[in-house]
Amino acid sequence: MDEKILSLRMERQCLLRKADETEYIALYQDTQPGQNVYWHGFGEPPVLSFRAAFDDMEFNRQRQLQRKLVKGRFAGGNLGWVMAEDMELFACLYRKPLTRPTPQQSEVLTLIENAGPFNIQQLKEETGLLVKQITPILHRLQEAFLLYEDQYDGEWDRGWYRFAEMFPDVDTRRYSKTKALKILLQRFAYRTVWFDAAMAKAFYRVPEKEIRKAAERKSSKPS
Repeated sequence: MDEKILSLRMERQCLLRKADETEYIALYQDTQPGQNVYWHGFGEPPVLSFRAAFDDMEFNRQRQLQRKLVKGRFAGGNLGWVMAEDMELFACLYRKPLTRPTPQQSEVLTLIENAGPFNIQQLKEETGLLVKQITPILHRLQEAFLLYEDQYDGEWDRGWYRFAEMFPDVDTRRYSKTKALKILLQRFAYRTVWFDAAMAKAFYRVPEKEIRKAAERKSSKPS
């Protein structure tokens, strides 16, 4: 790789000079969704390793507590953390509509819609289902952006809410998938300086043909 590209990439990703809080927030936004680091303790917030000139675990813990960082299932159904103002963008890109819910999925969804929030133990008591049955149901409803898991701290006992209750202003159809991906690719391009479709596919977990389609659209100013 060209040394100038590599140097600029390292600069823009705050690997040459660590970021202050303002720079960190911008970097985090451009490299979302944030991931929990392997081997962290349970419930610890995401970090951008070796990028911050401060304790970004504690910084992100406070953002999580204030619900400025919110949790979802995004790239390939993986858990990730995004800034609350970008939830709509990521929902439009990654939402997997639930077109044919199973009876059990419908039961859990209806229960939470009518009387939620519930934690998993409460759902077990209300439905008679086992935890191993409930968990994949919740994850699938989460991927459809019908439910939201409110992990604002590191506790085990987390409530599941209607997504619309927690994000009343989010329209999961505001952007087409191509438009949402285009916005994110512009951010990705700024931080990586140069990339190809395979790199973007590995990062965002979307098919290369969709990346190429978004990248070929006429350029506009990033949001």
